[in-house]
Amino acid sequence: MKRTGVFYHDVCGKEAYSSLAMGVEDGFLAIRKEGLFGYPNVKWYESRQATEPEIARIHTRDWIEEVKQTRWWRCSLYSVGGLLQATETLLSGEIDNALVIAGVGGHHAHRDSAWGGCYFSVTGLGIPHAREKFGVKRFAIVDTDTHHADGVRDIFKDDDDVLHICFCYDYGWDYPGGSLTSNKTKHCFAHGASDEEEIENVRRYVPSLVREFRPEMIYWICGMDTHRDSYGTRALSEDCYPRLAEIIKATAEDVCGGRLIVKTCCNAPPHATAYALPRIVDLLAELGRYPRGR
Repeated sequence: MKRTGVFYHDVCGKEAYSSLAMGVEDGFLAIRKEGLFGYPNVKWYESRQATEPEIARIHTRDWIEEVKQTRWWRCSLYSVGGLLQATETLLSGEIDNALVIAGVGGHHAHRDSAWGGCYFSVTGLGIPHAREKFGVKRFAIVDTDTHHADGVRDIFKDDDDVLHICFCYDYGWDYPGGSLTSNKTKHCFAHGASDEEEIENVRRYVPSLVREFRPEMIYWICGMDTHRDSYGTRALSEDCYPRLAEIIKATAEDVCGGRLIVKTCCNAPPHATAYALPRIVDLLAELGRYPRGR
């Protein structure tokens, strides 16, 4: 079994960005209700707040001050802080992998702007943190959210030590210049129109690209707006997310000693997050409580 950390603060559920994080609290409570924290290798860590110097590793001072004026400042601090705390806890050897439950998005956040329920680059900020604190150099970010991760791509477009694999619905949005950069370490692929097609697309591209790149750890942005009852591609059932987790975890085990952090803001209805999140934790911790598939 693996030592799995779940990083969550009540602020991320109670003060979540409402149109995106509709199932945040329900997802966390389902993990607890299912009794997963009763296992010795599964631990809940109450997310800490990120500090302004930590956020300033990527974001400009003017943008930080602007976010302070929004109602999402405190939730953003706990969302980023949970991701940084998970990174620290994993790289210090205390845990093997982690699930971070955030109350805001992050992948549409640029250095000095953001949109779509994002304020700071929640996952992206883990990279300079790991580099500065632990000397880790190479990272892979896998993003299965509906929309193109324009902020992540823009921030890391010139960083060849970051592999970015983005499964995007389409390019119909007016994305800022540079955010669609594609090269040997930056890739965009289509979503599937069903569970099986989505799973096949992830299986086709992620393991081979990650094995070739050889990152030292993997971040997976598990966007759930692809769920059939959410607002994105509306193509997937709740059963698809743990099946994707199985592929991405196996890739991490093969390539980087299992170092995997899953970040989600639960942008799907409560019935979907309450089903998927306990099963993702079960997979990460190798408990084997749930059968594969419905």
